[in-house]
Amino acid sequence: MIDCLEFRRRAGAEPFAVDAEMEAHRRECAACARHQDELRAMDGVIRRALAVEPPVRSAAAPARAGRGRLYAIAASLVAGIAVGFALLVAVPRASIAREVISHVGHEPGALLQTVPLALVDIAAVLGQDGMRLDPAVGDVTYAARCVFDGRVVPHLVVQTAEGPVTVLVLRHREVGKPMRIQDERFEGMVLPAPRGSIAVVGHNVRDIGGVAERVVAAVDWGA
Repeated sequence: MIDCLEFRRRAGAEPFAVDAEMEAHRRECAACARHQDELRAMDGVIRRALAVEPPVRSAAAPARAGRGRLYAIAASLVAGIAVGFALLVAVPRASIAREVISHVGHEPGALLQTVPLALVDIAAVLGQDGMRLDPAVGDVTYAARCVFDGRVVPHLVVQTAEGPVTVLVLRHREVGKPMRIQDERFEGMVLPAPRGSIAVVGHNVRDIGGVAERVVAAVDWGA
């Protein structure tokens, strides 16, 4: 039977993958089953969003109704912007630190992997976002697509000269400047990136800032 790390790697590459080994693991591991269900739910939301077509208004519809819909749309946009701004103001920057540390802590086995992955396995995780990682940065021993903050993001473990580090590519989270994160188990950095940000977290890594900068520089964001 496959283990949790292999299950999550396969589920991250293809959320709706079904085979005998994965089904057997789902029956035995509620956490992994929930993980795959979350990935499937996010995939469904993305597919539905891409499939939405704008409504076609009949030429005979009254102009007043058209203006009413425009006013409603405008009001919704204003309300959405207001809510988004309020959330940005209300949620402290420290929240991303807590989320990153929590995510890393929930998958401790990932940091224990030492066997380098094949380039095709890494590409299966990063390639879905049009990205690649320069192999010179270090061996990748874990690669999966995980749910983070309601989004599906690449989650890697890279073996650097300073020790293994977890890398979370957070294309949906912007940070204005480098931010250090730390608790009793891990220390790391969240750095601005060309698209969103990248979190790099390790344990007893002497120069986590330097490691984080090298990892960010090694990411090719594609076109």
